[in-house]
Amino acid sequence: MSSAATILIAAVASLGSATAQPPARPAGPPAPPPVKADAATMQAANALVAQLGLKAQLQRQMAGTVAQMKRGNVIGAMLAQQPGFIPAYQANKAKFDPVLQKAGAIQAEIAQGVINQNVNAVVAAAAQAYARQYSAAELNGLIAFYKSPLGVKLQAKQALVGQEIAVQTARLIGAKIDAAMTANAPRLRAALAPLNSIAPPPAQK
Repeated sequence: MSSAATILIAAVASLGSATAQPPARPAGPPAPPPVKADAATMQAANALVAQLGLKAQLQRQMAGTVAQMKRGNVIGAMLAQQPGFIPAYQANKAKFDPVLQKAGAIQAEIAQGVINQNVNAVVAAAAQAYARQYSAAELNGLIAFYKSPLGVKLQAKQALVGQEIAVQTARLIGAKIDAAMTANAPRLRAALAPLNSIAPPPAQK
């Protein structure tokens, strides 16, 4: 077996341990059950969620992630966290890419199945959340608003506004945080310096 294949198999095998969750802490006292909405409020909440097109929004958002999986990008990013993977990939890209794409297609198939089985439950949970926070009259008022020209425009433009906010957040905050971290690297190194004196654990025989 080639060294590239050995590294890839080892990296895939390590994903389970890398992503394993720590043991759950003992549960505290159970939370009180949420107050159940009356039928009129629930009907209005379901109508609002349908009008907002929440199911289609979720499917569009998740379709992007599934497409990334299908191209092998997601599993590639996961494997890149494993020691030795990046040098092996760079040295054997032509061999790695088809394998990553095949594994990514499996990821995408699994994810799409989970999405298909559970998206309606998410939509139902969203309706219940609206019903807990708003009265039937308020929900009907929201429905009327979103049917109005202004409400229709809000729905159409809100994603664009959100994208612009994200871009400006990255430009005005994210990039400056990176620059500030670089400028303060000596302080960070000084804070981490005590770790240099900690002896490593003895090698296992």
